[in-house]
Amino acid sequence: MINHKIVKIKRSKNYSDRFIIYFENKSVLRVSEDAFVFKPMKVGDLLSDSDIKELDDKMNLHEAKEAAYRLLSYRMRSIAELSKRLIEKGFNDVEIEFVVNHLIELNYLNDEDFGKAFILEKVKSKKIGPVALRFELVQHKLPSELSNMLIEKIYDEFPINKLISFHLDKRKIIKNTILNKKDKNRLNNFLKRKGFYWDSIVSVYSEWGIL
Repeated sequence: MINHKIVKIKRSKNYSDRFIIYFENKSVLRVSEDAFVFKPMKVGDLLSDSDIKELDDKMNLHEAKEAAYRLLSYRMRSIAELSKRLIEKGFNDVEIEFVVNHLIELNYLNDEDFGKAFILEKVKSKKIGPVALRFELVQHKLPSELSNMLIEKIYDEFPINKLISFHLDKRKIIKNTILNKKDKNRLNNFLKRKGFYWDSIVSVYSEWGIL
């Protein structure tokens, strides 16, 4: 077993909660402050390869947690989305699984809470229909049963016919006035882009007397 002698220890300039350990063989090890407190080290100490690996693994987990906290500080994220971002940052499966489970236990990561907030913002603010909502939601890879349940609930709270009526009113469509072909096509395309099914659009047209 090879031992490595510590020749210098200093606090990181860029990260105040980390220490940098320099060894006689010119190698360098980064250690979190928590790990350093748990396992105090000083110049002249000898660390084995297994000691260094253990400290390095702990540092990687610490950095993965910090990266996850930073990502969540910007906005809520789904489990799949956060995992994908951590993969992009170079963390391995073990580190990501550890961090995700840790955040789930703290309830910082919760697919149902994320889904509710995401769907509410899209429907309440943008008044989008179920086609567009499913398209946006699928990118966050929520479980299909959860997605279906949340979508059903949101359109109970914000009925589709009322959302379509909101768009008609905003576009100054007058009830019981037949639209010309050009205006009707423009309105049809707009409502389809908003993510409404054609059956729902026709139903509201009928209510408004604009067929």
